Amino acid sequence: MYGSPGNSEADAVKITRSWLADYVEVDWDIEELVERLTMAGLEEEAVEDLGARLDGVIVGHVLDRAQHPNADRLSVCTVDVGESAPRTIVCGALNVDTGQRVAVILPGSTLPDGTRIGEAKLRGVASSGMICSEVELELGTDASGIMVLPSDYSVGTPYADAAGLNDVVIDFEVTPNRPDCLSIVGIAREVSALSQRPLNLPRFELDAQGPPVETTCRVDIDDTVGCPRYVARILRGIQVAPSPSWLQNRLRAVGQRPINNVVDVTNFVMLELGQPLHAFDLARLREGRIVVRRAIPGEPLQTLDGTDQKLTPEDLVIADGVGPVALAGIMGGANSEVDDSTTDILLESAFFDRRTVRQTASRLGLRTEASARFERGADVAMAAFASERAADLLAQITGGVIDDGAIDVYPAPTSLPQIPLRPERASQLLSANIDSDECRRILQALGCVVDRGSDQDLVVTVPAFRPDLEREVDLVEEVGRIHGYHQVEGAEIVRGPIPQQPRGGYDIARSLREGLVELGLDEIISPSIVDDRWTQLMGTTGCRLANPPAEGVSHLRTSLLPGLFDVARRNFNQRQSGVGLFEVGRVFSPHPGSLPDESLLVGGLMAGQASASAWRGDHRDVDVLDLKGVVDALLLDSESGRESGHGSEVTYESIDESVGFLRPGQGARILRNGETIGHWGQAHRDLCAAFDVDRDVYIFEIQGTCVARLWSEWGNDYVPLPKFPPIERDLAVVLDTGVAAGQIIEEIRRVDPTLVETVEVFDVYTGDQVETGKHSLAFSLSLRSDSGTLEDRDADQVIDRILKRLGDAFGARLR
Repeated sequence: MYGSPGNSEADAVKITRSWLADYVEVDWDIEELVERLTMAGLEEEAVEDLGARLDGVIVGHVLDRAQHPNADRLSVCTVDVGESAPRTIVCGALNVDTGQRVAVILPGSTLPDGTRIGEAKLRGVASSGMICSEVELELGTDASGIMVLPSDYSVGTPYADAAGLNDVVIDFEVTPNRPDCLSIVGIAREVSALSQRPLNLPRFELDAQGPPVETTCRVDIDDTVGCPRYVARILRGIQVAPSPSWLQNRLRAVGQRPINNVVDVTNFVMLELGQPLHAFDLARLREGRIVVRRAIPGEPLQTLDGTDQKLTPEDLVIADGVGPVALAGIMGGANSEVDDSTTDILLESAFFDRRTVRQTASRLGLRTEASARFERGADVAMAAFASERAADLLAQITGGVIDDGAIDVYPAPTSLPQIPLRPERASQLLSANIDSDECRRILQALGCVVDRGSDQDLVVTVPAFRPDLEREVDLVEEVGRIHGYHQVEGAEIVRGPIPQQPRGGYDIARSLREGLVELGLDEIISPSIVDDRWTQLMGTTGCRLANPPAEGVSHLRTSLLPGLFDVARRNFNQRQSGVGLFEVGRVFSPHPGSLPDESLLVGGLMAGQASASAWRGDHRDVDVLDLKGVVDALLLDSESGRESGHGSEVTYESIDESVGFLRPGQGARILRNGETIGHWGQAHRDLCAAFDVDRDVYIFEIQGTCVARLWSEWGNDYVPLPKFPPIERDLAVVLDTGVAAGQIIEEIRRVDPTLVETVEVFDVYTGDQVETGKHSLAFSLSLRSDSGTLEDRDADQVIDRILKRLGDAFGARLR
């Protein structure tokens, strides 16, 4: 009975060992059973030995009940517990009475919650034991009175034996993608596939002796989206009574409270097959009709929990000819409830849309065993079978007669998906030798229909209760988990050479970012769409957007500089004394007739005060040498200068004319083997003014992929630490201003590449102390030999050779 009060959780499933054995027989002990299912993907939450929990609880017979002499609400009971003499037990339950079979826990025993029972005197009367309720034994939620046991239980026998509860309960957590495992049969199917033992589904022959069901009732589905299928059966002449002990025990063992035989059967079948059911009192269905429809705004319905619900059009209801009688898939209505006076019932087995059920259950705060199963996704194909199973059990237990046939409204039968499976692909993905026959066996055991396709391929028809199987890889996973991942053979890991070149744009960009951060710059991320003023300023034809986000912002960027300048301006407006920024991003160039070309650039900007120790007070502004140091660090191998390990040469070529964004004579092209890959230098004053930056700015832009290729060429060769100390010398020469520092450095290196370790510019001077048209360049040299310690005369000889070479090549003289 969906919506029975107290049945509110279905995120887990409880099974007992004996109940599971009805459907699949295995000789595994509990530990192996739990281990096998856990390895197959079911997460075990708890394992409990019911017999151990009920140790000390025995069957008693109440011989006499008398009023307590000193308490109106207590009874003094004389109880036979199979001993030589009966015991006197004081009981506070209102329903205790003479002649009952009851569960008694004797002094010295412990209740499941840890409470120890001892001899006691209650209001002056000695009490030797306790008569238990199902709550006290943790067998249910009914605390209104003691448990009254079936009269055929033998007095003095352990209650667990008499009730068939000498069993083990396993609680499994069920993941959202496996609604089929919210049933005993679902778990049994897993065990059957793992053990290669047959699955024994319930077998029965439906004995329908009543009149045709269509003569009594009519079913209409007004909302086929909310209810794709509705199956109805009718039973007549039933007698509502307590369920037989075997049924009550099965329910209690898994935490369900027995109510009456009709409700208990619907709950039993739901737990067994995973299909929620509901029984209506047929006499209370007005006009003999069932209509599945949306609720009318404000329509009232009192549900079984006694709550008056106010419905909305989003709620799906089961209605009769007059009004609602149930919330579809959630809870029945009090106006159609089965009670002791009921003689005829209509049995519902339907399939409801998960989203519709979830929405109503969430809005009303009603979550039942049934709603949780529908929310996960029930099996539309199970509706008819579950209806037959429940009708057969109800006829046996209640004495009712089943009407002939069933009303099965299923206007658009669901087609089952077919998925091709390549066994060789499964073997490849699982690293296991699994042939076609093994794939077929496993998938058939899981409920799939497997046919032979082309060649060795299989065509798998997926059952409705497995909505999680959508692709070939899902089938491969099923084969793997049932075959057993522990059977996958280990393979030696083949380790190839570590790639030196980044394998994609993401790797290149990440490496560039890491390198520039290590050089002390801060990363920015700016929009790819730039202000039209940038296009006008640079005189370039960018890529114009068909639907620009705002007026005046309509072009894709062709450079990273707009974003860098904009961030620099905002930092200076916030009184930052200096900035060192970089960005790694894509720029776009128009490509007539097709999509724009994209390229990865790395750009940087330095301006304002250079970082310095605050306690020294030697604040200075960055200059072109600071920028060049960053560019050198990006492009030049510190161990080999400008020559890479594979012949690439990076050179700088001075730019005397105006190149868009650089000042004439204050910048350089970056060449790799003669091909331009970038620029660096001082930004043009007009560009700075356009972005309201009122100080000298130094910028660079380089093709990111070219930088990555250079890095890959440097290699990872081991260079041992120097054994001998270097000699440091400074050298200042005066020469024409048209001679670049890079040219001088190249000539110095060529004098003696084995001794000249590093050459760095540390000063550039133009002024009164040198002639017009001349400038002074000062260099710091480090000289070192690999074969021994250099002496001063060795260094002097190298310096003399350098001065002669520079004089011959550039007319340079020592300053």
